[in-house]
Amino acid sequence: MPIAPNTKFDHYEIIAPLGKGGMGEVYRARDTRLNREVAIKVLPGDVAHDAERLRRFGQEALATSSLNHPNILMVYDFGNYEGNPYLVMELLEGEELRAQLEQGAIAPRQALEYGQQIAAGLTAAHERGVVHRDLKPENLFVTNDNHVKILDFGLAKLRPPRNTPTGSGVATQKQFTNPGTVMGTVAYMSPEQVRGQDLEQRSDIFSFGLVLYEMLAGQRAFTGESQAELMAAIAKEQPRDLSELNSKVTPQLEKIVRRCLEKKPERRFQTASDLGFALEALTTPSSSGANRTEAVQALDTVATTKRGGWRDRIGWVAAGVLALVLLALGLAYFRRPMPEAETVRLSLMPPEKVTRFDWPTISPDGRTLAFIATFEGKTELWVRPLHATTAKPLARATPTNWLFWSPDSRFIAFFHEGKLKKIAPTGGTADTICDATIMGGAWNQEGVILFVTGLASGIKRISANGGAVTQVTTVDSTRGEITHQFPVFLPDGRHFLFFARNTDPAKSCVYLASLEGGAPRLLMLADNRTVAVAVNPSAQAEGWLLFTRQGVLLAQPFDFRRKELVGERVQLVTQVLVDGFGAGRFSVAANGTLALLEGSAEQQFTWLDRAGKRIATVGQSGLWSSQRLSPDEQRLVVGRRESQALTIDLYLWDLARRTETRFTFDPENDLAPVWSPDGSRIVWASSRGGVQNLYMKAASGAGQDELLWRSASSNIPLSWSADGRFLLFSEFASQTRGDLRVLPMEGERKPWPWLNTPAVETVAAFSPDGKWIAYQSDESGRHEIYVQAFAPGAPASGGKVPVSTGGGQSPVWRRDARELYYRSSDNKLIAVDVTPDAQVKVGVPRELFTVISDFEAARDGQRFLIATSAAETAVPPFTVVLNWMAEVKK
Repeated sequence: MPIAPNTKFDHYEIIAPLGKGGMGEVYRARDTRLNREVAIKVLPGDVAHDAERLRRFGQEALATSSLNHPNILMVYDFGNYEGNPYLVMELLEGEELRAQLEQGAIAPRQALEYGQQIAAGLTAAHERGVVHRDLKPENLFVTNDNHVKILDFGLAKLRPPRNTPTGSGVATQKQFTNPGTVMGTVAYMSPEQVRGQDLEQRSDIFSFGLVLYEMLAGQRAFTGESQAELMAAIAKEQPRDLSELNSKVTPQLEKIVRRCLEKKPERRFQTASDLGFALEALTTPSSSGANRTEAVQALDTVATTKRGGWRDRIGWVAAGVLALVLLALGLAYFRRPMPEAETVRLSLMPPEKVTRFDWPTISPDGRTLAFIATFEGKTELWVRPLHATTAKPLARATPTNWLFWSPDSRFIAFFHEGKLKKIAPTGGTADTICDATIMGGAWNQEGVILFVTGLASGIKRISANGGAVTQVTTVDSTRGEITHQFPVFLPDGRHFLFFARNTDPAKSCVYLASLEGGAPRLLMLADNRTVAVAVNPSAQAEGWLLFTRQGVLLAQPFDFRRKELVGERVQLVTQVLVDGFGAGRFSVAANGTLALLEGSAEQQFTWLDRAGKRIATVGQSGLWSSQRLSPDEQRLVVGRRESQALTIDLYLWDLARRTETRFTFDPENDLAPVWSPDGSRIVWASSRGGVQNLYMKAASGAGQDELLWRSASSNIPLSWSADGRFLLFSEFASQTRGDLRVLPMEGERKPWPWLNTPAVETVAAFSPDGKWIAYQSDESGRHEIYVQAFAPGAPASGGKVPVSTGGGQSPVWRRDARELYYRSSDNKLIAVDVTPDAQVKVGVPRELFTVISDFEAARDGQRFLIATSAAETAVPPFTVVLNWMAEVKK
C-alpha cells in the first residue's frame, strides 16, 4: 500500500517514494529528531507473518547486526507501520557498480581504489564471522564521492520456502541444487558454492576476484548459455588473461586477480585483510577519465536490469533481514551514522618497570607496534598489538636498534650481536639472516631485504631466507660520502630511498635508487638519516615522504609514478626525538597509523660509579657529543649542535669554575676532539674544505686554527700518545673502508699506515705507557676489541690479543693501563683486567652497567662520564597517531 507524503510514523516523516520491488517499497524520509534525510524500506506483510523466514532471518541478523564499517551500508532504526515492518537506513546518492560496468571496463587505478574499499568491508565482516555469499556488482554501491558500500550482507545464506515467489528477476534469483543448497548469483559464485558445499570467507574472496576481473576486463570471467554450463565453467575452466582484454592491467594486478580465482580455497588469499594489503602495495597508472556518477533516489540495490527501474529490482533484503529479526526478537536497535574519520592521538605507556622504551616501529597493516625495551637489565625486542593492553618480549636485541617489518606484517627484522635476524610477532625462535650492522633495513613484497654490513660498505641485498649477498650501492668517497644507510622501499618494491652521509653535513642527502641498478638520483638534502614512505589509500600512485628537519616531523607529497617530491611540506609533529646519529624515532603504516617518540634529544653529562649509580651532573643540558676530559680532569671539551643549526662546534667547560667558552667558530662541522698529554693543545676534525681533516689549536683558545693533516679521504683523530710524539687517527677510504694511521707530531709530520686491512678499524686508543694500541675491528663479522703492540714508524705486526667476547666497541684505557673498558654489542659497559708486560694478558670481561653512548673513564676507573637523557621523564611514552592523513588533506 503506497504511503502518502507527510505521513509520520514515530519521528520519521515521509517525503517521497523512491521505488518499489518484490520485497517492498522504499521512501525518502526525514528523521525529525536528528534533522537528517534517511531511506525507509517498508516490507510486505507476508514476510513479517512467515515464522520460518523470521527464524532463518534471525540466525543471520544476529551476526550482521554487529557490523559497523564505512564500507558497509549502515542501519539506523526499525519499526512497524500498520502491521508492516520497516527499516531505516542511510540514504546514499550515487549508483550501483553495475551501472558503471554497463559502460565498459573501469580504469585500473579506479578499480584498485574500489577493490581496496571492498576488501576493507569484507575484512570487517569476516572478522565478525559473517560471510557475504552473494558479492556482485548489484550489491556494491558507489557514492558520488567514489565511496564504495557493500550491501545485502547475509542474503545468500537465507533460503525462502519452496514454491514461494520471491519477486526477483531471473538474473539475481537464488539457486538451489542437490546435494546441498546452492545460494547466491550463479555468475559470481565460487567453485565450492556451485557444488553446494559449506562456505567460509575464502568463497567471498573468489567472488571478489570475479568482480575485480569484470571491472578490469569489461566482461565477466565466466559465461555459459545455461546456468548449468556457467556453473561448470566456474568449477573447471580458467578465464581469459586480463592482459588480452586490457593492456593497461599490470602483471602484478593480474597476478592478484588470478590468486583470488584459484579453484582450491587454500590457494587463494586466506583473508580479506591479506588481499587488501596486496592491493595497497600496487602502483598503477592513473586515469584521467571522469567518474560516471549520478544521483539516485533510493537504496534498493540488489539487482538492476538493463532497462533499470524499481519494478525490476528485488529490494533491500539484507536490510530487511536485520529489521525482521529485531522485530521477531523484540529487540530495540538504533544506530547513528559513522562520522567522517578524524585524526586521533594516543599515548602508549611503557610496560611496568621498563627502564628503556625506544624505536617505536608500527607494522605495515597498522595493527602491531614493535619496540626495544630494557627490563630487569635485559634489552629485548617487544611487541604490542594496538588493540591489546599488554606487551610481550620476543628476543634479545641491541638497544640502539633499527627495526623493520616484512610487508605482510608476519615478521620483524632486527639486529643483535652483529647479526640481522627475523622473528614472528607471535613469538618463537629468531632466525639469523646474515651479518650486518645497525644502519637500517628494508623488506619488499618479493622477499628482498636491503641492509648494511659496515660503515662504508654501501647497501646490499639478500633474500629474507638468507643466501648470497649482492652489492646494490657503492659509497663514493670522491663526493665526500661516508656511508649509505637506512634504505626504504617505495610501494613498487623495486625502487628505494637511502640516506648518504657526507663529510660535509650540508651535502648529506636522500637518494632514489633501483634494484635493477643505475646511478642513484638525488631526491633531497637531509640533515638526518631517517625517512619513511606513506601511501594515499584513495590514490595508490600518490603518497607522502615523512622526514624531520631540526626535530620537526614533516610530510611532503610524493608522486610514485614520477618518483619525485611534489607540493608543499606539511608539519605533523613539532618535536620528534632525533638521536645524535640523526635517526628519528618515527614510523608509519600503510593504513595511516603513525608511531613516534616525541621529545628532544638533549643530553646531560653525568658522573656514574661502577654500579651505574648517579653521582653528579656536569654542565647544562643540550645537544652534546664528542666529550673528552682533559688529562687533569679539570676541563671538558664537547661538541654542541644548536637546535636550529646543522653543524657542530666545540666548547670548553671549566669544571671547577663552571664556565663555558666557545672553542671553534667556523661554519662547518667540528668534532672528535683529542687532548695533548699535557693539556695544552686540542686536535679535532673539521669538514671545512669538503672532507674531514685534522686541525689543532691551543687549549686556551688563543691563536688561529692550524691545519695539521689534509688528505682526499676523511680523517678522525683518536688518541695522542702519552709522550706527545704520535697522534693516532682513522682514515675512511673507499678501498679499505676504515684504517688506522699514525701522524708524528714532530719533524715532517708525515703519517704512516699502522693497520690497513679490508676490515673496518675506526676507533682506537694508545695505552698509557704508549706500548700498545687497543682498537675496534669488524674482521670477524662483528665489531670486537683487540690489543696489539705499537712500534714507532712501523705498521702493526705480531699477534693481536682478543679482548672482547660477543662484540665490543669504543675501547678506553684506565690511566695505569691495568684495566680496559669497552661497550658491548648489547650496550653494557665492560671492564677487563689487563697485564701489559712483554705480552699483554687480559682477564675475563665483567659487566658494570648499561650504557648507550660514548663514555669517559676517570683516572682511577671508579667513575665514568656519560651523556644521559635530559628529559624529566626517564621513560617517556610513545605517541600513536591514527589517520594522520586526514589532517594533511585539510
